[in-house]
Amino acid sequence: MKPSYNGFEAKKASNFIELPHIGAYVAEILNVEFIDHNDKEKNPYNDPHDKIELYLDITEGEYKGRFMEVWKSQKERFGESASYKGIFRLTPPIDGDEDWRKRSFESNLWCVQESNPGYAWDWDEKKLKGKKVGINLRKRLYNYTNQNGEVETRDTVEIGKFETIADVKAGKCRPMRDNDRRQNKDTAPASTDGSEFTDVSKAVDVPW
Repeated sequence: MKPSYNGFEAKKASNFIELPHIGAYVAEILNVEFIDHNDKEKNPYNDPHDKIELYLDITEGEYKGRFMEVWKSQKERFGESASYKGIFRLTPPIDGDEDWRKRSFESNLWCVQESNPGYAWDWDEKKLKGKKVGINLRKRLYNYTNQNGEVETRDTVEIGKFETIADVKAGKCRPMRDNDRRQNKDTAPASTDGSEFTDVSKAVDVPW
């Protein structure tokens, strides 16, 4: 037969790489992105809060470097639509916010401080890059419409909150409740941890 397309190259199919299992791990903040609430492109819903998006990866144990491995595997298979899964979003509270927002923000940053002796939060988010912290992974459930138009339940993992590295290594971190984002479910939000209950994984060009 004649060649049916140009650029043929025999290559091994990409292997499926699973995400880390739910649980607590030691991680490093690889990159920090500040999202101004006035940025209409990145904040189309006019949320009055700024956002700090932290890109992390696991640094110890069986799943060391796993978020980056998964991203690279997706990049081979899906190109520019590959999404990085190790993202955690901090939402700095503003005056008038509910107390739980402030407690969540302060608790997560306390974990960073406790895990990095000598570091103290000074409202310069760029200094978070390179810091190590414990992460607690939980399961997120969501609806997916397949090619037949049928709605399926799928799940993934996401960073639910920060922990201290000491607590991770001592096995003191409690498992988190699933974040059930399926529609028409009579369930309350999984937790008030400041992650806004949304999937914050997104297509990015990494490494940075």
